[in-house]
Amino acid sequence: MTDDKQDQILNAALRRFSHFGIAKTSMSEIAEDLKLSKANLYYYFPDKFSLIEAIAYRIIEETEIVVKQAFETIPDTLGLLIRMLDIKKEYLEKYYMLVLDLHEMNMNDERWLKLFKQLFQRELDTTARIFENGIKRNELVTFDVSATSELYVSVMRGLTMFCNHTTPHAIINKDELYRIIEKQKRAATVFINGIRNNDRSNLNE
Repeated sequence: MTDDKQDQILNAALRRFSHFGIAKTSMSEIAEDLKLSKANLYYYFPDKFSLIEAIAYRIIEETEIVVKQAFETIPDTLGLLIRMLDIKKEYLEKYYMLVLDLHEMNMNDERWLKLFKQLFQRELDTTARIFENGIKRNELVTFDVSATSELYVSVMRGLTMFCNHTTPHAIINKDELYRIIEKQKRAATVFINGIRNNDRSNLNE
């Protein structure tokens, strides 16, 4: 088997996960879709988690390209933060059923915790880079970038978790997703207004 075959496995798994959900998809069904033996499938992916992990990293690679383009074309801090939220919205829409199903997984499993910690750290790193660039341009006041980035990401995630105050952590539909993103954008605006450098006479181009 080649790397191309590995991509075929990931594509087949993503189709199954998106349509039927993770729990209702078996490794046997993925193998059958590709006319593979289970032994060949397990050679590349020993269990369902390894498939999901590989899909997660593929999505990360896709988003990194879009994020890079945003950094190259958007000159201001708030504009970049808004674009990051729009990118998140685009990928949540694209992989909506998969994302919903992930809410049902056992987050006490050490492998899941490790994966989600990595995703959280990537979000922190991107936010920190945005803030650092804003400080360098004198667009923002000087502050503790690490602590402020963690606070910002926590606020954004908190809005997702508790936007519906009656049922925090509840599975949301797409309309609710759009409302959450809009609330996050308003929160980002308030957040940046609090750390904006009002003396912009020395603003760097």
